[in-house]
Amino acid sequence: MNKLIRAAGMLSVGAASLSIQGVATAAEGGTKPWSIGASLRGFYDDNIYTRPSGAAKVDSFGFEISPNVAYSARFEATTVSFAYAYSARYYDTSKAVNHWDQGHVLSASIQHDFNERLSLTASDNFSITREPQEIFSGLYFRTEGNNINNQANIGLSYQLSPKWSAVIGYHNGYYDYDSLAYKAALNRMEHLPSLNLRYQLAPTTVGILGYQYGTVVHDGNLLLPGGLPASARDNTSHYFFAGLDHSFSPDLSGAIRGGAQITKYNYNGGGVNYGETSPYLDANLKYAYAPGSSLQIGVRHQRNATDVDLNFAGNIVQDQESTGVYGTLRHAFTGKLGGHVTAQYQNSEFHGGGPGIDGKAESFFSIGGGLDYMISKNLSAEASYNYDDLTSGLLARGYSRNRVFLGIRATY
Repeated sequence: MNKLIRAAGMLSVGAASLSIQGVATAAEGGTKPWSIGASLRGFYDDNIYTRPSGAAKVDSFGFEISPNVAYSARFEATTVSFAYAYSARYYDTSKAVNHWDQGHVLSASIQHDFNERLSLTASDNFSITREPQEIFSGLYFRTEGNNINNQANIGLSYQLSPKWSAVIGYHNGYYDYDSLAYKAALNRMEHLPSLNLRYQLAPTTVGILGYQYGTVVHDGNLLLPGGLPASARDNTSHYFFAGLDHSFSPDLSGAIRGGAQITKYNYNGGGVNYGETSPYLDANLKYAYAPGSSLQIGVRHQRNATDVDLNFAGNIVQDQESTGVYGTLRHAFTGKLGGHVTAQYQNSEFHGGGPGIDGKAESFFSIGGGLDYMISKNLSAEASYNYDDLTSGLLARGYSRNRVFLGIRATY
């Protein structure tokens, strides 16, 4: 199971999204519209419950079975794609609360050109998982239960003139945790409508002016510590930004968006609305430097949700202001041997919560890499390693985790 972008909460990369992305890519680039596959991996995890440093860790050997399927097809004016991955992971330790950890990741997209000037794109990504990097939600810890995440996007693009175009978009994020430890803090719905104006500055350069309006709505039936309803963490945001999309060459392209995020909170301990203005930045660079080899790096700065919901005298933690950097390298050493490295770092500062919490920082670092060797056309062997580390200014949060995987994958 597996944020490319997004580290826990803001950026995120895990195993399921990587595997499902690979299946979808194979379907798109192959001679047939569909692809099916399955993997069997053994693993060792030295901290299966992501327990804080100093607490008694639980480690375990185990195995994982993960079948997947993907479909992609292009018609005269429409492109559709679909991918699904299921994961069943077994922990053999007698200390496991549940020996079986099951997950689902489903993605679908469609693009349709009504005519030469008007086009529509829509996508949806749905997951049920226990691993934090697979839910993109503001949580760094593995948690028991069927934790549900859905990310939906729709965009309508219209060519206003030879150089001007407009894009109207909408993003919806849904988060639902089983665990009582996180429900009040993180169960929520996010809405993000947007409008972008694009101007063709040069054949390979597009200038952008954009606006987004975001709302975060929590479940008001749930209670935060101190008896406040979870809706006390509701907020709205205005994003104003400008940017560029530029193709340096057919193999190298970049994008940048920069501006401000103005956030207004519904509660501040006295019942009066108040807000924060912070920078907004989203930039990335993509480079396909050889057949089967590519590099993507990026940086993002914005406010994001957090699982910390402590309060002091009614002053609750509202969110975090975070800066995240990430990179993914894929390299084909030979026609049969390939490798990948994915790294991400996020530094965050808590907003609210009173003395001892407000302004405290924490950082999350994750790196993973692996090798895969093609034994035959349809069978390959793979080995990978992942390391996660959370360092926090709050007590009993920081932890480290090491995971090693070794297995085989069949694809048809």
